[in-house]
Amino acid sequence: MKEDHINLNKEFQKIKNKGWIQSSQKKSGGIGRTFEEQIGIKENTLDTPDYKGIEIKTKRNNSKSYINLFNMTPKGKEPYEIKRLNHKYGYPDREFKSLNVLQESVYCNQRTWIGSKYQFMLQINQQSEKIYLCIFDIYGDLIEKETYWDFNTIQEKLNKKLTNLAFIKASNKYINQKEYFHYNEINIYTLKNFQTFISLIEQGIIRVTFKIGIFKKGKRKGQIHDHGTSFCIKEQNLTKLFNHYQE
Repeated sequence: MKEDHINLNKEFQKIKNKGWIQSSQKKSGGIGRTFEEQIGIKENTLDTPDYKGIEIKTKRNNSKSYINLFNMTPKGKEPYEIKRLNHKYGYPDREFKSLNVLQESVYCNQRTWIGSKYQFMLQINQQSEKIYLCIFDIYGDLIEKETYWDFNTIQEKLNKKLTNLAFIKASNKYINQKEYFHYNEINIYTLKNFQTFISLIEQGIIRVTFKIGIFKKGKRKGQIHDHGTSFCIKEQNLTKLFNHYQE
């Protein structure tokens, strides 16, 4: 694995030396896809690390957004638990008012208002080895604790996807409405352990974000669009979950 870390760093330096590179996509995800294309990674939806066992995360230098570690749909009362949550607890979209959306981040150390009727909060149960989604009514009374993520599935995902992480940053600018990137920083990390991950959730450092929206244009305009349920962390907290790799 050390050799793969070195090779990725060499590839990064080549791309850095190219200077400004036009984004291959107009979407916000263009920063990641453009870098992957530069090192010869074909676009795929496989749930495996991007480069020889190393997961690659990219971020614009001026972005303050959380880093999406991975997506994982929760389990619960129904086979399509996310649809049930959105139908029962979501709130009307501003444009398509007859359709519910659910776009909120949920923590273990505080409650999050979902619309004006419900509150969500995570709860870790070490005995059952599950992270539960607790749902409270407007008065703060618990009304449901059926949705969960189990430890085993999370641990499998972590070990498969994030044992090694390359975090890459880039400056960006626009020329004639086209975005360009200058990839200028790389840090490579190795995952500490699963209990550290659970502890960071408990502290509210790692959060869960629901991203159920509506297609606003195109052929699927007006249809539900689930971007995935994500476990996320801030950039400054990466070293709480990972060890910085030293050659």
